[in-house]
Formats: sequence, C-alpha cells, structure tokens
Amino acid sequence: MKKRRLKPDAVIAVTLSFVGGLLDVYCLYNFDVYATLHTGNMIKLITNLLDGNFVAFFDTLLVLFSFGIGIFLTNIYASRRKRRNEGEMFLISFVLILMAFAVPNDGVPGELSAWKRLAAALIGLEGAFLIHCFMRFGEYSYSATTMTANINRMVTVLHKRVSGKDKTQNYAIAVYLMIFAAFTLGVACGYGYMRAIPNWNEGWLQWYGHNLILLAPMACMLALWAQNK
Repeated sequence: MKKRRLKPDAVIAVTLSFVGGLLDVYCLYNFDVYATLHTGNMIKLITNLLDGNFVAFFDTLLVLFSFGIGIFLTNIYASRRKRRNEGEMFLISFVLILMAFAVPNDGVPGELSAWKRLAAALIGLEGAFLIHCFMRFGEYSYSATTMTANINRMVTVLHKRVSGKDKTQNYAIAVYLMIFAAFTLGVACGYGYMRAIPNWNEGWLQWYGHNLILLAPMACMLALWAQNK
C-alpha cells in the first residue's frame, strides 16, 4: 500500500499550530492577553471595561489594535504581490518575534510595564502575519491557531467519511489531528517552561529568562522561510 506524504501546506499548518499555541500561552502568562485568540481578548476587553479596570482594558485594546494594523498591512502587501508570498511572511514573522525577544521582560507575570506593552504589541502584530499564512488547498481549510474552526471542519470531514464512506477524507482527518497535537504541544511547552524556570533576579536572565522560549517559534519560522523562499 502506497503511503501518502504530507503536502507542504499541511506541514506549514502543523508547524504554525505549534507556534500559535506557544505564543498564545507565552502572552497569556506574561501579559494576560492572547497573541492570536482574539475572541478571548474581546471577552477580556469587555469585562475589564465593566469592572472599571481601565489599565487592563487599554492593554488588551493595544494588542487588538496591533493585530488589526497587522492584518491591514498584510493585505496591502499581498495585494501588491503577483505571486504567493508565504516565504516573505515567514521571514517577517521571524523578525517580529526576534524584536519581541529583544525587549526586556521586566515586572511580574501578568502585569504590563512600558517594555512589556511593546513586546505585547509586537506579538499582536506577529499574530496577524501568522494568520496571513493560513492556507487553503483542495477541499479543506486548515487554520494554524483557530482550533474552533478546525474542530468544526474536522467533524464535517469526519461526517463525510462516515456517512459517505469516502476514504479520501482520511488524509484531512489525519492532518487535523496533527494540528491539534501540535497546538497542544506548543501550549504545553510554553506553559511548562514558564512554570519550571527559576525566578532569576540577577543579570540578563532577570530580563530575558522568560523570552528564551521564543527561540522555538523563531526557529520554526526561519525553517519555514528556508523551505519556502
């Protein structure tokens, strides 16, 4: 029986799922906002406003605004390109994560200083480029970070497989499962690192200890760029 290999777009979707899960838990732990899950950010925005927590309200609004600016910029960039530009998007994403990595992570987790607001805005901007790299191919639509959409699509594909006994759906089901696994792994790696590292109080580790986990998504984006440039 001939084995079916993953298509390049599926590899991209699985890799970006890992990156999205890690960035979201990194932002949630450090900034109390999400990098790409903006339904959660909208809930935080409204509840902070109703609670009168205006600092948290504007911090969340900052990330949402950064994401919106990023989506606007990616659409301008894509409209001016006559060919697929995922490679350039991966490189831009790498640069944005690198810039966030270089920002000192001062203050306690969940509270935003001026430096941490800059880092949160950069990752909010990066989330837009991450979403721009979502791929559509064939009959299926894979999403790197929006697991609600993926669950909906996978169950729809599963229904086609069961009701119509359509074996061609097996590939899509397998990719969706790998996306869920990659996203889960990204969340687990990010949260496990944040919980496990000691409270460094001296030297550069005081400012950049938490940021070291960003080396993983940076490596992923650089690898994707190398494969798609």
